[in-house]
Amino acid sequence: MHVQRCDSRLLEVALRLGYFTLACSEVHADTPKGFYVRVFEKAIITAERLSDLRSALRDVNYKKVFVTVYPVTVETARWAAHDSRVDSILMTPENMKIFDKRQASVMKYYAKALEVHLPHLLYTSSELRGMLYRRLNMFVRSNIAFVVGSSAREWVDLVPPISLIKLLSTQYDIPEKTALLSLTDVPRQILSSKGVQ
Repeated sequence: MHVQRCDSRLLEVALRLGYFTLACSEVHADTPKGFYVRVFEKAIITAERLSDLRSALRDVNYKKVFVTVYPVTVETARWAAHDSRVDSILMTPENMKIFDKRQASVMKYYAKALEVHLPHLLYTSSELRGMLYRRLNMFVRSNIAFVVGSSAREWVDLVPPISLIKLLSTQYDIPEKTALLSLTDVPRQILSSKGVQ
């Protein structure tokens, strides 16, 4: 659901791996129109202060852009959870302490998706992975939808969908069906709410 930079080579490989839609932070100028993989613009807003978050949300076209908020404080995390312009809230090793039971409750009430990125699941220390494991499972047990992004910048960083599902199920004890939904139905519903079919 999240790719840092989309170009024609990355889209070609993504199609071969089984992806049909990608949300890209940066679309390269040589990306052809009418390609088989649909490219959707994604904005990740880092929110240290509530005023910055409000300002950034005013400047983004949330009706066409997949909006993700990376909260730095509890205040911005709570606000992002109830703001209808926000599609998902990003959890990383740096901010995961914000994602407590209260945050889970607010996100569930407002049907806000949790977002995680593959590098954080793979390339952090065993201690941080253990903390991510506990947080991610708490949100999944609370029936909060989540989406997984590869954060790929080059085509070699892409991972087949089945590998992502197996990683989540074997390393993080996420049921395979839930992991599959994080790559299919959850992002599809978000994009459908913006008129993308």
